[in-house]
Amino acid sequence: MIQEDFIYKPKIDSGKLSIPLSQCKILRDSINDMLNVTYTSMESGEVLEELEQRGKPYQVNNEDDGTYIRVWVEPQINYKDGHAYSEMYLSVLINSKHLGRDYFKGITKDTLESLYNNIMKWKLFECEFKDFQTARFNDVDICFDFQCSKNNFETLKKNIKLSVKDESKFHSKSSKTNTGLYAPTFRNPRGQATPGTPYIKFYDKDLDLKTKSKTFGEKYLNGIDTSNLFRYECTIQSKKHMKRLGLVEVRTFWELLSSDLHTICSQMFREYFHKVKVVKAGNIRPMDKVIIDFINLCIDKGVPRHEIFKVFDRDDVSRQSKSDLIKKYHTIMKRDEIKKEEMQSNEVTKNLFEYLGVDLSQLKIDFDKPQRGKSKKG
Repeated sequence: MIQEDFIYKPKIDSGKLSIPLSQCKILRDSINDMLNVTYTSMESGEVLEELEQRGKPYQVNNEDDGTYIRVWVEPQINYKDGHAYSEMYLSVLINSKHLGRDYFKGITKDTLESLYNNIMKWKLFECEFKDFQTARFNDVDICFDFQCSKNNFETLKKNIKLSVKDESKFHSKSSKTNTGLYAPTFRNPRGQATPGTPYIKFYDKDLDLKTKSKTFGEKYLNGIDTSNLFRYECTIQSKKHMKRLGLVEVRTFWELLSSDLHTICSQMFREYFHKVKVVKAGNIRPMDKVIIDFINLCIDKGVPRHEIFKVFDRDDVSRQSKSDLIKKYHTIMKRDEIKKEEMQSNEVTKNLFEYLGVDLSQLKIDFDKPQRGKSKKG
């Protein structure tokens, strides 16, 4: 595998899957361990209630390759005929490291069966592949890899902080094992993330594989060029977050894998940017608004005017329809809402911002931008 095989290809890196316990067979008794929960009066010290409940994670580590698996049983809420009820589920943490040599392919529709087979090899539980496919999911990390020199990565981090609406949300690392950039908080950013300020990070994947994940890298990734390899990662954490992302109809892990992961990455990154101001177009028809937006997208991608015109000047319609389409083209191209310029930026930052769908007019690479509370030296 060479870098070009997985650069800018979105995939799932990790997550929690939950399968109805009725569809699973427990092979390791420790997974069924119960937790004793005691409720005590703070005034008298009297034990008011003592319950047993499942939910203690059972973890197995593989010291040989640096991987691990964590499985537990827990109650989750289900709904039937409009009524809520509790049902026991088996939950398992999955990670693209469970793919071994195919780590950089990530968890996708193409690799899910291989992931399933490798999970089953741990012999902690059994379930059918179809039940694995249709599992519930939570706390899912989506990522993609990109190429960048270490110097350009430092520039990228500066450009991002200069371009977002609140640079205080972004924090840099400068340790021997992490030189990344992450949001939204300095301490516990994953735990303090919200749907409006999701957990995202940019980091040096080559450095990670040579330090934190060294055992795994040496076991499976010898011969794969990871130099100048960096990663963007973002996390879907809850049903509220799914709703904000417009994914309320996505209920199974397979459906998530079938979704537009690129757009999801883009949506979460763009949460940190000012919403693009929409020029009020007066009494303009909704379809004309759609056409204007698509023409502007073409302009952003560098499509020349004559190529845009070809879409309207077509021979697969009647003469009258062709005439009407050409008239529509000229009418729309006169409108002020049509963009005519494209911002310039350094190559790495521009490519990344374009990929993540951030409007390039928000990109700033002026490193002399005055900091808060400081005046710009003249």
